[in-house]
Amino acid sequence: RTPTLAALSACERSTRIGGRRLALPRTPMVSVLLQRLSYTPPPWASALAAPTHGRIKLGHLPTPLMRWACGALSELGVRWSIKRDDLSGNELSGNKVRKLEFLMAEAVAGGHDCVVTIGGVQSNHCRATAAAARLVGLDAHLILLVRDKSFGDEPGLQGNLLLDRLLGATLHLCSGSDYLRQGGDLAAMNRINEQVAAELRRQGRVPYVVPVGGTTPLGTWGYLSAVEELRQQLQPEEGAAA
Repeated sequence: RTPTLAALSACERSTRIGGRRLALPRTPMVSVLLQRLSYTPPPWASALAAPTHGRIKLGHLPTPLMRWACGALSELGVRWSIKRDDLSGNELSGNKVRKLEFLMAEAVAGGHDCVVTIGGVQSNHCRATAAAARLVGLDAHLILLVRDKSFGDEPGLQGNLLLDRLLGATLHLCSGSDYLRQGGDLAAMNRINEQVAAELRRQGRVPYVVPVGGTTPLGTWGYLSAVEELRQQLQPEEGAAA
């Protein structure tokens, strides 16, 4: 039994609120509310192979580009704008939804029934992944790193932990000492991720593994599309300035 999975008894407690297990609908929503779209790379990235499975529209994109009037910069002839990715959605707010649109499309197309990822106990990435998985009808397994002194106790209901639980995610707690024994670095986090995925496979599940932060070549397409989005939004400004 791996060090990470030694925490499963604590995980069972962490999936309960007030002594009752969360029971949320598991009917996939992708065919009802969401749309899987083909994706064509922008012209400047046309040499790259397009994502095989396209993307699932999860965020409110494009996000607005807002001018910021800053007197000191204006005097220098500098135009300052803010890209409002904080308006990309509710549970999925921020730029993380951009990666998840491509990752969830691959997970659904590949016939996976759950998603596994890892992060800190208040990880925004884990919370966003749980929300994305719920939207496309997949179970979410979140591996959360916790301090040794709190290991095995209820992790609480604060911040993202509350959202993780409301989204029906299964929480796997990993102590800091276990993390350090695995190497205490990014590679260690990905190894722990794979260990939990392997255990799920032994249970007959078909997990889709999302590395720390969702940082993969496929996820990078989310940011390439953001660059193209920004380029198109800046064109009217450049024309007006000319």
